[in-house]
Amino acid sequence: MNILEFTPGWKTDIAFCFVDNTRSYQSGIREFMKNQADGTLSNVYAKKWTIYQWIDEDALLRHACNNGHKWAVVSSTGTEFINGSEFFDAVQSMVKKDFFIAGHVLDRSEAYYELHHQCYIINLEKYKELGQPVVGEQELGSKHIQYIPERSNDNIHDDYTPLTVTHGNYTREEYQHKCHGWHILSIAFDNKETVLIFDETIRNNKKHFYPESPKDFYKNLSWAYYRLNYCHTTFVHTSNTETIDLPVRQYKQIVTPASGVWFTDYLAPGGNVIMYDYNTASLNYWQMQHPEYKFVQCDLLGENNLLDCIDTSIPDTFINLSNIFNYEGTVFFHSLAYRKYKETELVNRIKSVLPSVTINFSMQSELFDIVPTWHL
Repeated sequence: MNILEFTPGWKTDIAFCFVDNTRSYQSGIREFMKNQADGTLSNVYAKKWTIYQWIDEDALLRHACNNGHKWAVVSSTGTEFINGSEFFDAVQSMVKKDFFIAGHVLDRSEAYYELHHQCYIINLEKYKELGQPVVGEQELGSKHIQYIPERSNDNIHDDYTPLTVTHGNYTREEYQHKCHGWHILSIAFDNKETVLIFDETIRNNKKHFYPESPKDFYKNLSWAYYRLNYCHTTFVHTSNTETIDLPVRQYKQIVTPASGVWFTDYLAPGGNVIMYDYNTASLNYWQMQHPEYKFVQCDLLGENNLLDCIDTSIPDTFINLSNIFNYEGTVFFHSLAYRKYKETELVNRIKSVLPSVTINFSMQSELFDIVPTWHL
């Protein structure tokens, strides 16, 4: 077994299981999804969750269960968690309920019900009690007989997205196909276990790009381009958005992105402040708030002039690189190798002229030493 483990912190009740499906995607789509998966994995890692990652979904579930976790959030490459901590907060609220599986459960008519692979939550204690059943892969044209679940008349949107699904009255029917999750859903319903449908608090705080379907993927890709442009031209962080886990001491020069004034506790009286950003809207906003600071437009992932604007005669300097090399607005469009190169290049250049500098990251280009399977 070659499951990769990323265990950065103390959050052990819930494990995040990432299923690598990139080998099944078209080559152009695959590269986008590798970038997205790197960013999502780093995002979860930075929030101190335990992560397991591999190509075998059933092996991941067994591994998480056997390692003593109570719950697993299973997602496939192509899914990312958006809106800061909103998704994670929603998950923590959901696992306070009593259920076996929660996810997108779809009524596929002639095919048995589907547990969509993009994301679901599973109670590992119930999973263990039920004998660690396999999830069940899609098998078109594979006839099978199952008890008919009972579904709501109302739908979330289309007629295959019921609001609720429960065990039925034990009437059996022959289904023509098997969809992802057919087996574990049948085990759940046959044992009268609760299966929940994701509500809007989960749905609105994640994004799936449907990389398994080129038509759907390129339709959803427009959202990533919209976000890229919005972060580049419009979005302004008007308050602090990161936690600085450093001892408080004062510096004579602070260099930081134009997003909040958390650094004032670290600024010596009469010290220099340089705010930089690739977004002119952010620079303009903060220049209106603090005209006494120096403002520099630069793009650390492109050609940047940041070092040209720093007073290298001040050794007592703090430079905040934040999450720029793993930023949700740009990570989709830059490979991990490129982001690591640009990050390392900049850090080396800074240290060559400011050997005693303090450099801070809230999230680096890669927060782990193990290379995920989609890079193997």
